[in-house]
Amino acid sequence: MTTNNNNSNTSPSTTINQQLHGFTKSLPKIELYAHLNGSIREHTLIELASERNVTLPPKMILHDAESAQHHNNDDSTTTKEERLFWNTHPRNLQDCFEVFEYIPKCVDDLVALRRITEEVLLDAAEDGVVYIELRTGPKCLIRRHHDDDGSGEGGGRMMATKREYVEMIVEIMDEFEKKEQKRYEMEMESRAQDTIMQQQQQILRLALIPRLIISVDRAGTIEQADENINLAIELFQKQQELPPGQSKYIVGVELGGNPTRNDFTIFEASFERARRAGLNVAIHIGEVPMKSQDAKYNEALAVINFRPDRLGHALTLSTSLIELLEKNPIPIECCPTSNTMTLDFASHHEG
Repeated sequence: MTTNNNNSNTSPSTTINQQLHGFTKSLPKIELYAHLNGSIREHTLIELASERNVTLPPKMILHDAESAQHHNNDDSTTTKEERLFWNTHPRNLQDCFEVFEYIPKCVDDLVALRRITEEVLLDAAEDGVVYIELRTGPKCLIRRHHDDDGSGEGGGRMMATKREYVEMIVEIMDEFEKKEQKRYEMEMESRAQDTIMQQQQQILRLALIPRLIISVDRAGTIEQADENINLAIELFQKQQELPPGQSKYIVGVELGGNPTRNDFTIFEASFERARRAGLNVAIHIGEVPMKSQDAKYNEALAVINFRPDRLGHALTLSTSLIELLEKNPIPIECCPTSNTMTLDFASHHEG
């Protein structure tokens, strides 16, 4: 009788890559730059779009479709729609922001918000992340699309406040962190019964610690920025009243969004208020090309002089700005894969 071995055609290099992937996945990691909406699972977005009658644009799901299908033609674990999401060639930055506009149309109620938040945390934990800072801009969402009887009538479509949006995420983080800690403690107890050899062969996954950064969209108005900053300050100060040992989830605020819209200086006073209230501040700069003394250069210089706790991206800074940071450094949040795919970073720096 012949036994069918599915791994018989696996090349040595494939086996090594699989082992390397498994090893790196098990290593403890820290994720400081994760947008909640941007971390949505592909199949979740497809399902939510279908449930809410949202038609996703062709550029969103047909980008490099032939390449995605070619590389994954025999992969039975993913659907055709999911494979069409795989971005094997760069999108430009403007395409990305056009794509991002459709995600809130699908994540438009508290039910969807809970789902994607739980999934993002679970995915991070399974990837070996031990500390993650999710960032998101508070939104006024529908409470739910349908009442308990499924009619879609009555109070189901009442709007939740931005405060409720943030409080739900904090609630989910608290639930998840407690579950993670309990899992870790149980696995530690079980591990104590193993032999030394068994312990050496197993890598115990640490518990994930989630935290939240409240975002300001630079494409919005000063009034909208103040609303988010005020909410962040209020909730941040409220959590300082919690008893010792209880997790405090809101850790900072950030300015992000489409780098071609508005200027940091119009929001500077808002972020100064946040800083004085004790919140950490992150500001995005250097996402688009700049020339000496042009508008983007002057904005980046203003951000550096503001001295936020962290800079986002900071990839296309001029030589003089780089020298300024070398003399007086500010930590930089890097997104290598994203920047390579959207900013032609690889072609400028030979990968």
